[in-house]
Amino acid sequence: MENLERLLIDVKESLERQIGDLDRKVTDGFASMSTRFDTQAARLDRQAALQQTGGRWSIGINARAERIDSALEVKDREIADLRERVKRLENRPGEAA
Repeated sequence: MENLERLLIDVKESLERQIGDLDRKVTDGFASMSTRFDTQAARLDRQAALQQTGGRWSIGINARAERIDSALEVKDREIADLRERVKRLENRPGEAA
């Protein structure tokens, strides 16, 4: 009977050690994962900031390009109108230069 008691106590102590080791490994593993997730979150935050900045920059460039295109279109129309007026003035009959 004494051997059986000793065997049960040894098994219990062995299980306690194994559970303690497993608990330490799990705790260390989660700490390691947490560190990796924090690093990944910081990287993703930087990428998001770069994407937002790039998006705002692209929108600004497009807006400026639209304004320049509109201004050039107005200038082209004005130049065409002036050319037409000059042509009409030069072609008036009966006027000598």
